[in-house]
Amino acid sequence: MKTSRLFLLLAASATLLFASSCAQQPDPEKDPDADAAYKRSHRPEMYREAQRSNVNY
Repeated sequence: MKTSRLFLLLAASATLLFASSCAQQPDPEKDPDADAAYKRSHRPEMYREAQRSNVNY
């Protein structure tokens, strides 16, 4: 009985932690600068590297 309560408590804690760590995209109509910053920070690393280089294919 105690094990199942502990498991339930850990599962609930993990769910709350995961839900609180997810960033939500700001509304572009209310704050375009925050929206652009959010999009820049959530780009994949390879995309950022490609944007930094001046290589033409």
